[in-house]
Amino acid sequence: MKLFSLIHCLGAVILLLTGCKPAESAKTSGAVYCVDSFSQHLNPQIQGSTPFVASLSQQVYNRLIEINPDTQRLDGALAENWSISRNGLVYTFNLRRNVPFHHTAWFTPQRTFNADDVVFSFRRIIDPLHPYHAVSGIRYPFFDNRQFSDVLQDVKKVTDYQVQFILRHPDASFMATLASDYAVILSAEYGDYLQRQHGDLQDIDDLPIGTGPFQILELRPNEYLRLAKNPAYWDKAPILEQLVFDYTPRASKRLAKLFTGECQVIATPAASQLPFIRNNPRTDVDIQSNMNTTYLALNTQKKPLKDVRVRRAIAMAVNRDNLQQAVFYDTGETASSLLPPASWAHHPNLDEYYYDPEQAKQLLKEAGYPDGFDLTLWVQPIPRIYNPDASKTAQLLQGDLARIGINVRVIETRWTVMRANMQEGKHDMALLAWAADNADPDNFLRPLLSCESMKKGGNNYSAWCNEVFDSHLNKALATQRLSQRIFEYQLSQEMIYQHVPVIPLTHALIVSAYWQNMHDIIIPPTGGVSFKKAYRE
Repeated sequence: MKLFSLIHCLGAVILLLTGCKPAESAKTSGAVYCVDSFSQHLNPQIQGSTPFVASLSQQVYNRLIEINPDTQRLDGALAENWSISRNGLVYTFNLRRNVPFHHTAWFTPQRTFNADDVVFSFRRIIDPLHPYHAVSGIRYPFFDNRQFSDVLQDVKKVTDYQVQFILRHPDASFMATLASDYAVILSAEYGDYLQRQHGDLQDIDDLPIGTGPFQILELRPNEYLRLAKNPAYWDKAPILEQLVFDYTPRASKRLAKLFTGECQVIATPAASQLPFIRNNPRTDVDIQSNMNTTYLALNTQKKPLKDVRVRRAIAMAVNRDNLQQAVFYDTGETASSLLPPASWAHHPNLDEYYYDPEQAKQLLKEAGYPDGFDLTLWVQPIPRIYNPDASKTAQLLQGDLARIGINVRVIETRWTVMRANMQEGKHDMALLAWAADNADPDNFLRPLLSCESMKKGGNNYSAWCNEVFDSHLNKALATQRLSQRIFEYQLSQEMIYQHVPVIPLTHALIVSAYWQNMHDIIIPPTGGVSFKKAYRE
């Protein structure tokens, strides 16, 4: 039995709380955030990309560095400053002093944050012999997608307040990786304590100890997570006394809770709900650009999709404006590139395939398919932040392609089945999306289209491998010069346009709704929500 069950609703332990219902306990001194995803594991290192994980990371943990949401530049967090060697292989960080870890009912730290915690947090990921490497499973989804263990050779302690990361080869995206929601700093002292006490080592992921502005009080799996203000926060203590993540998967119920006051903030309201929220005198809507792309992956290893003329015909047959109006209700931006406009490497002058079904038919005729052909389209029929209605999107694509003679059979299934079939190359097309885990363009292009990502476990479902494309990605990583990196990434985007392994469809805008008396909620472009500066009137 986890310790959470022992402290559930104990007033002696949870002094700030007035009862066991999340909404009641946060009515005046805090806020309730209704979310559409949830997890029992509370360590972002071992989690896939979800709004819940990104938001959890912002409240409970810190990273060495972070992305400033206003300037998109790197700011110090647990690291005060840093330097990079001339060869790009050694990153030296000078650490902030007097940063306390959370004091909780299950662990009382005896020291403050230092270099041992940084070494512990990252060696756990890269060292298969580390005692915590295989705890909670052996997958680190974000870091695995970045081939992090192939990039980072070692992390070592120089002094109590200085650490060095030694890379195997230059990687200009490394700093963006360290600034991601997944590069959190754990307590090495807590890890040692669990080993000495012969406790459940998985507690390091399920009962975490962080340095963030809020600390965990109570978890009810698939119901809610209750956080309390960290009064000893090293930066500036939060104004909110408590914060509750209330798991409410249905959009209609989240809206109802917003209107009744059970939630002060809700994640991802349905686009069709926005007029009702705006018309309510107590609520409002926030819409921001985000680092995500919904796209159509074309299996370039199967006929007739091997022929680039066929792929271009499909791109010309898709009516993106119709998708915006019928699915996104104008809460999206039409995509011309895989990289969204929020990315600093987005190609603003990239050509795009405009809707032209007649020209698409001509291309099919030139490719030897005047009468069309049959294709399958695989879809996961679950509403997501980047696609509110995948089933409807698939139906619209099916209709678009029927107009040029392509008969599409839509296959709707759960992700595990879909992924297994795509990895075996059984699909013709797949409706997919990618949400960036960090702000670096490499985080988009390499996982989705590099030759390395064609291997089992990768995300290159177009099965497109081009050495010239990969060389552009590698050159961009090998230099710290921003102008050179932008140049290489723009050439990469031009190659995607020319070869059409994927068809970018839309960039979803991130929508949240809140009470008008809630202020200073921060929504980073890579997802999640930060409440460290939030307050209620």
